[in-house]
Amino acid sequence: MEGAEIFVVLSLGSFVVMISMIIGSIVRLFVKIKGKFNVLLFVVMFFVFILSFPLWTGGFWRARASGQLTACESNMKNIGTAIEMYAEGNGGHYPPSLNLLTPAYLLTLPKCPSTDEEYGYTTSDDLKIYTVYCSGKNAHTAVGLKTGFPQYSSEQGLILKIDD
Repeated sequence: MEGAEIFVVLSLGSFVVMISMIIGSIVRLFVKIKGKFNVLLFVVMFFVFILSFPLWTGGFWRARASGQLTACESNMKNIGTAIEMYAEGNGGHYPPSLNLLTPAYLLTLPKCPSTDEEYGYTTSDDLKIYTVYCSGKNAHTAVGLKTGFPQYSSEQGLILKIDD
């Protein structure tokens, strides 16, 4: 989460607390029940909490999506390293399928943590260029990436988005 986003979330949280305190004070003025539990105050506070809940969870979901993207990027780099190791032992040719990487170069093929789907893989006809890509539909759109990204290429390394 960026610094500005954290400030906004904290500001909105402070605003919600301030509003709930004001509402609580107003309710106490109109409902004076001494020595008993103020049910109306509890109900008002409960609804303020429910209405402010999306403010708190928005940051959590963005942080989760960002973490999944980082794990996806790491998986792609590991796959890229395994592909390069395969190519060293096969005359500089990349594997026609990612399945050839297991178990000699990778114990298992990792999956995208966001969608739990296998990564896509394409090679040139002469097996000299490859691209690994996230094949899940809308896998990382929560962090602003287009479908099919991130990608890891033998020519460019990690690619997060297409230049518009």
